[in-house]
Amino acid sequence: KDLKLPPTFIAQIYQSIQSQLNEFKSYEGQDMHTGEKIVPIKLDLRVNHTLIKDQFLWDMNNFESDPEEFARIFCEDMGIKDPEVGPAIAFAIREQLCEIAIQGVASARETKIHKKGRRGAEPLSKSSVGASETTLKLFGTRSSGIRKRREWDLYEPVVDILSKEEVEALEARE
Repeated sequence: KDLKLPPTFIAQIYQSIQSQLNEFKSYEGQDMHTGEKIVPIKLDLRVNHTLIKDQFLWDMNNFESDPEEFARIFCEDMGIKDPEVGPAIAFAIREQLCEIAIQGVASARETKIHKKGRRGAEPLSKSSVGASETTLKLFGTRSSGIRKRREWDLYEPVVDILSKEEVEALEARE
């Protein structure tokens, strides 16, 4: 209804939702937090006339962390009035967290398969090494959340309100 799609889309949307739910349920009961606990999250989205770019670390072990609350506070702090921006930010965060969790489960499954076949030291899988390298490249080796003054610009959120012409030009490029 929101997108004013004809009723013929109902079955396809329903099927897509069900397949995504079934995929997620297949991971039920497995450790979703294998590997790193602090993960990088990158926002690079456009919602209506608002363009948002940001990057930050998210603690996957802090179950009090709430993407919707983060998005609400982010919008409040940045003075974003568009009511569609907050849900888009929360969705982008949840999407990345889900992908990271799925990679962690896949990595754990891979490790279990390797351990069944042999004894001794277990080599790191490519996916866990890749995640660690990505985090190190983005955020360095320090575990502190305090940034050096010269790095402040790199981690400052960017929010631009685009004109109608800028939105049209961006859509044409996309």
